[in-house]
Amino acid sequence: MSNSRLSTDLGDPRLLKLLKQEAALTDQSIKDVLVKAIEAYFANRLENKALAKASESLFEEWSDPRDAEYDNI
Repeated sequence: MSNSRLSTDLGDPRLLKLLKQEAALTDQSIKDVLVKAIEAYFANRLENKALAKASESLFEEWSDPRDAEYDNI
């Protein structure tokens, strides 16, 4: 993994305070807390996309052109 640096203004001092509190409570660095939060966010997004893709076939049987008039309601 390459060494990447990211710098950003969170725009909300409350978020930085929460990051610092979580780091102190869990005896982690702010970086570790932030990395874990980002990893969890993207894992959740990937899982949701996979579930949506898997459910597409389930809803295909309900796809009926005769129902198109209800889509306009």
